[in-house]
Amino acid sequence: MALPEGGKWGDRADHDFPPNFNVNQSRPVLDSQMQTILNRSLDVIDPFKCVFTVPMAIQQEHPKKPPPELPPELWLEIFQFATYVHRSASIKPLDPFAVQRISRTPMAANTPALALFTKLALVQVCKAWRKATLPMLYEHIVIRSPSRAQMILNVLRGSRGSVASPSQSPGRSVGYGSWTRHIEVLTHSRGSGRLSYLQTIFSIFQQCPNIRILSGIWTRPLPEEFLTAVTKLYGPSLEGLYWSEAMDMPHSNPVMSPAATFRLLASFRTLRILDLRHVTPKNGASEPYNLDCTESSTVLPFVENLIVSSHRRSLDIASRLSLPRLQNLTIKTPLRDTIDYHKLRKFLAAHGSALVSVDLPSPSPDNELEPDSSFLRREVTHINPELFLDPDTCPNLNSISFPVTSPVPQTSDKPHPCLRRIGLRGVRADLLYPDKPSLLVDHLRTITDKRYPNLVVVQTIGYLVEADCDNIKKVFPWWVERFEEMGIDLLDGEGVLWLFTEPEPGSEEAEEQDGSTLTTDKDRTSDLSLPTDRPTTTAAP
Repeated sequence: MALPEGGKWGDRADHDFPPNFNVNQSRPVLDSQMQTILNRSLDVIDPFKCVFTVPMAIQQEHPKKPPPELPPELWLEIFQFATYVHRSASIKPLDPFAVQRISRTPMAANTPALALFTKLALVQVCKAWRKATLPMLYEHIVIRSPSRAQMILNVLRGSRGSVASPSQSPGRSVGYGSWTRHIEVLTHSRGSGRLSYLQTIFSIFQQCPNIRILSGIWTRPLPEEFLTAVTKLYGPSLEGLYWSEAMDMPHSNPVMSPAATFRLLASFRTLRILDLRHVTPKNGASEPYNLDCTESSTVLPFVENLIVSSHRRSLDIASRLSLPRLQNLTIKTPLRDTIDYHKLRKFLAAHGSALVSVDLPSPSPDNELEPDSSFLRREVTHINPELFLDPDTCPNLNSISFPVTSPVPQTSDKPHPCLRRIGLRGVRADLLYPDKPSLLVDHLRTITDKRYPNLVVVQTIGYLVEADCDNIKKVFPWWVERFEEMGIDLLDGEGVLWLFTEPEPGSEEAEEQDGSTLTTDKDRTSDLSLPTDRPTTTAAP
């Protein structure tokens, strides 16, 4: 290439370069290529050089977007779901026919401790979350010891005036206690028998005017003045009462007298839920009072849910109450107590005609929420459900649940006209095989449409077919088809109706029927190792 006139390369004419050539644009590309060649050459010369010692440009990460701004009402729903514990919200037992789901995460089940830790974490996030979750933190207060009671009282007193209430009177300050709905009192710790502890408890009661549920476990006799003050304070508004007299002092009456018990109950006129299962002497102690000579005219006009024990004192006190709106009954059976059928029949004579739902949980300790069906529990004496299935005793009974280890009801010529649901507790896979004798098989065979003409559902409470082995998925549908011939649905704990279907080419094997959940199994009926002579009539084989 010839030099231009003047002999300098920098003075080249524009027409000597390509028309689209730009020196400034091509220089970064050339520099990058040369830098790459140089780096590779250095890697060949020094292959053991650490790459982290060479400064390199780091791409800046974009800041994360904040979470979406949800309405406060939606955040409140999320927080309540994450911290819900049934025993904190209500003393009413769970509905045995409620649909259960398989727990697929280790944190699925909430406990009071986990719920409390979650609430404590939520109130420290921001002001908006604190405003939404602070009432949840004080909804349920547990008083465990005198020191804890004093700390709770100091917090409630120090919060006066910090809560805005539209209905607040001009001369009265409102604190955190206005959010409390359930107070639980325990008296097992040291110092619980002192009068100062009861005074602190009552001071806490005064700071919580909106209480709806009161739970008390008293290990020592209570002064008459304390009971009178509590009934005056909460008598017009209390909706749920759990009263436990687990007294064990050697030189004192183990429980209150029947007259004192009736006076206490009569003071709470607005009760909806009454738990009397622990109004009994401790550890099988003898009854200090003659209950047969006690008369009562106590009327609780709004009680709908009653929880009693199979102990004779609990049944006797409950049978002497007038409960015009009673509908739901739960009878707890302790492991050591014997069942007094005379008192039970007396109770049914007083309240049997009003019962709509009866739940007989498996025998278990009182502090156990979910009774199991271990061998020890199966050997304990159970309440015979036949007493409640008599149409003359409980003519309005709509649903009943009982353990499969209970005595099998005898065949009766009197059909029950109102029974629609039967729940079976303690069902296990090894008890479902119809060719093996078991109490569960006997219970299932006694359930017929002749004895219960309006029966709609039989449900295995707490037993989930999907969580069991694959072999039982062949046995359970056999029972489902047997009950289907009688017009009865056999559901598992999830409320699933398991059926065999005939798969057709090009059609789906699972379909929805009448809006109910339907789960079909791919196994064929011919694969079952069960009796082939299925019943064709409505009578039980």
